[in-house]
Amino acid sequence: MGTKIRQGAVLGLLCAAAMLGGGSALAQQTPPPKPATEDPFADLSAKPEAPVVVTPPVRSWFRSLLTENFGFRKEVMSQFTRDENDNLASRQSVGFEILKKFSTGTATVASFNVQGRLVRRDGFNPVQNDMEGAERAGWAFEYHNLYLDFYNVFNPMLGAKQRGRQVGRFNIRAGRFYVPFGLNLQTDTHGTVLQLSNDRNFGFERDWYTGFWGSLNKHLNYDAYYLAGSGYVLAFKGQRGLGAARLSLSNKYSSDYGLEAGVSVLAGERLTMGHEMRRTVDTRRAGIDGRYRRAIPNGLLSLTTEISRGEDARSPVSMQLQQADYLHSSRRWGVATQYRSFRETGSGVDASIIGEFTWYFRNDVGNSNLHWIKFNVERRLQRMQATPPRTVVTLQYYFYR
Repeated sequence: MGTKIRQGAVLGLLCAAAMLGGGSALAQQTPPPKPATEDPFADLSAKPEAPVVVTPPVRSWFRSLLTENFGFRKEVMSQFTRDENDNLASRQSVGFEILKKFSTGTATVASFNVQGRLVRRDGFNPVQNDMEGAERAGWAFEYHNLYLDFYNVFNPMLGAKQRGRQVGRFNIRAGRFYVPFGLNLQTDTHGTVLQLSNDRNFGFERDWYTGFWGSLNKHLNYDAYYLAGSGYVLAFKGQRGLGAARLSLSNKYSSDYGLEAGVSVLAGERLTMGHEMRRTVDTRRAGIDGRYRRAIPNGLLSLTTEISRGEDARSPVSMQLQQADYLHSSRRWGVATQYRSFRETGSGVDASIIGEFTWYFRNDVGNSNLHWIKFNVERRLQRMQATPPRTVVTLQYYFYR
C-alpha cells in the first residue's frame, strides 16, 4: 500500500512538471497583448513629404552668350627686323580671338570666330608675315578671321535616317578666312614668321567668301566657295570675284599616317594688292600640295610642298614652296628651312631661302597654348624689282593662350 502511494505521488509530480514546462513555452511563444491605449498606426507618417524641386538659376541671354560654349584667347607679339643695310623696323601688338558655338540639346548648329590685333609699327621691312605693313605705319587695328559656320544645313529637310548618313557633309561658311587654295585651310599661320604660298601667289592669304565645305566620304573632304577677290577690305571695284574648289584627304590620314594632301583650282578676277591704284587681274590657278610628318630619332620631321601654275592677265605664272621642319621630342625647340619662288613670264622671279630657330616655352599639340621666341633669317636670291638681293633678320616673341 505504501509503495502504491509513493508511485502515485511521483506520477503526480511528473505531470505537474510537464504542465508547468508547457505553460512556460507557451508563455514564451505568445507575446503579451498591447495595451488597449496604444495607437497601431503611430509609426506611420501622417502624409508623405513633398519632393524637393531644385530650380536652376535663370541666366540672361547675354550671360549665356558669354559663358556657354564660349572661348576667349589672348595674344601678344613683339617683332624686330633688320636688313643688311641696317634698316630697322619694329612691330608690337596685342590681340584676341573669340570662338562661340551655338548648340541645341543634341548638336552644334553654328559657330562664330573673330580674331584681331591692335598694332604699332615703326619702320618697315618686308617679311613674310607682314606683307601689308607698308600701308599701316603707326597705330592700326587689324582683323584677321571673321566668319560664321553653319553645320548640317540640310537637316531640316531630311528624315532621321538621312540625317545620320549626312552628318558633316553640308556646312556653310561666310566671312573672312584663309584663301581655299593649298594647305592654308588646315594650317594656322597667324602667329608664325614662316608663311605658305598664298600671300605671294594672289597678293593676300585671306579673303571674303561664302560657300560649302564638308566630307564627301571617309577618305575625302571638299571646299567650294565664291570669293570677293579683294583681300583685306571687302570691296567690289569692277572685279567679278573668284570661284575656288579643293579636294583634300580626310583627317584620318593625318592622324593614322601623318599625311595631308590636296588639289585646288581657282579662277576669276581679283584686285591687286594695295589701296592705291588697285587694278583688276584675270587669274587662273591649279595646284597640288602635301605635308608628311614622320617620327625620327629624338623628334618629329615634317616635309611640306605646294606647287601651282596658272595665269595672271594671260601671262603664265608658277609658284613653288618647299619646307622642312624638325621639332625635338621635348617640344622645347625646333628648326625649319624654306625655299619659295614665284615666276611670271616677262617679269622675272622672286625667290628666297629662309632658315629659322624656335625656342618654345609652351607648345601644346592643339596649338591652343603657345609661347615662343623665333630667330628667322631670309636671304632673297632673286627679285623682280630693280633692287638688289638682300638679307632680312627677324626676332619675334609670341604668346597665345
